[in-house]
Amino acid sequence: MYIPKSQIKDNLFTPGGEWFYVSNNSPYTGFYYQLANGKAYTGKDQNTPPNEEIYQNISKFSTQTNENSTEISTKFVEYNQFFGSSPDLAIYGILKKTDYNLLKSVPEYSPSLPTPEDYKKGSFIRYFLCKINQLEYLEVNKKTYDNIFTKNKIWVWEDYTPFILEWYIKGNIDRVFNNNKGSIFVKEEELEKKGLNEYLGKKFLQYFEYSKASNLITTGGELITSSGQDYIGPYHIHKTQGPMEGATHIQGAHRKLFFKRFYQSELVDTLNQTGVIETGETQRIEFASDLTVEYDMPNQIQNNPSTGGGY
Repeated sequence: MYIPKSQIKDNLFTPGGEWFYVSNNSPYTGFYYQLANGKAYTGKDQNTPPNEEIYQNISKFSTQTNENSTEISTKFVEYNQFFGSSPDLAIYGILKKTDYNLLKSVPEYSPSLPTPEDYKKGSFIRYFLCKINQLEYLEVNKKTYDNIFTKNKIWVWEDYTPFILEWYIKGNIDRVFNNNKGSIFVKEEELEKKGLNEYLGKKFLQYFEYSKASNLITTGGELITSSGQDYIGPYHIHKTQGPMEGATHIQGAHRKLFFKRFYQSELVDTLNQTGVIETGETQRIEFASDLTVEYDMPNQIQNNPSTGGGY
C-alpha cells in the first residue's frame, strides 16, 4: 500500500531499548520510519525492506555513549511533536545515535566549580535553573544554562527560568559572607520565589579560601564547636576548612570550628557597611542550630563536621 511521503517521518534511528517488534516483542536497533497515525516500521523508509511493524515501550530512558574516551550520560523525555523538528536535527540525532525528533534533554545537577583564575578574581559565576510552576531549584554548568537560556529546542527549556549568581570566594570573610547571603535574598526577590537559601544549605562561605594561620589562641567568645559550644584554646586556620582545633594542622582527626559571629541571633551591623549589597531589609545571621559545614574540597562534601583531614 502506497503512503504519501508527507505522511511519513523516515530515516529515524534508535540505539535500542526503546522500540520492539510487534511480532515477538524482541528489541529492535536500527533505522525505522513512522507514520502520521503513530505506527512505526523497520527500515529507513517504506522502500527499504524489511518493513516490520515495531512499537515503543517506554517514554523515558537514559543512554550512555563513549566519545573521545569520555563516558557521557544524558537523560531524555519523549517529544511528542511528530513533525516538530528540522532535518538538520534529525541528521545530528542519527550521527549521535539518538533520535532527537522524539526526545529532549533534561537538565541535571552539574555545578560549576571555581578555578584558580576565579580565586585570583575573588568571585565566580554559579548557574541555576528554577522550575516555573514549582518551588524547585537546580544548579547546573554553563553549557546547560546556555542551552536553557537560548531555548535550544533539543532541551526541555520551557519548564525552567535560568539565572546566575556572582559568588564571592576570597577576601574579607565578613564581606564575603554578607555579599553571598545578600545576593541570594536579592535573587529570591527578583524571582518572586523563596527557597534558594534553603537549596544552597545556607552555605554562604562555600568555596571560600581562608588565609592560613597557625599557633592561634582564643580565650572565648570568638569560636564555637559544631554543637554550638564556646571554644577556648589553641586553633589554626585551614585553607579550605577554616578554623580548626589545635595550634597546627595534623593528619589525624581534629574538630572543625566555626566563627561565632556567623552563627548567632543578634543583628549584625556590618550588613550595611559600604560595599556590602543592600538587601532592603535587616537580615539575621543563622542560629547555632542551623550550623552548616562548608565543602572540604571543590567537589567533595565534608560529611563529618567534627573531623578534618590533611591538605
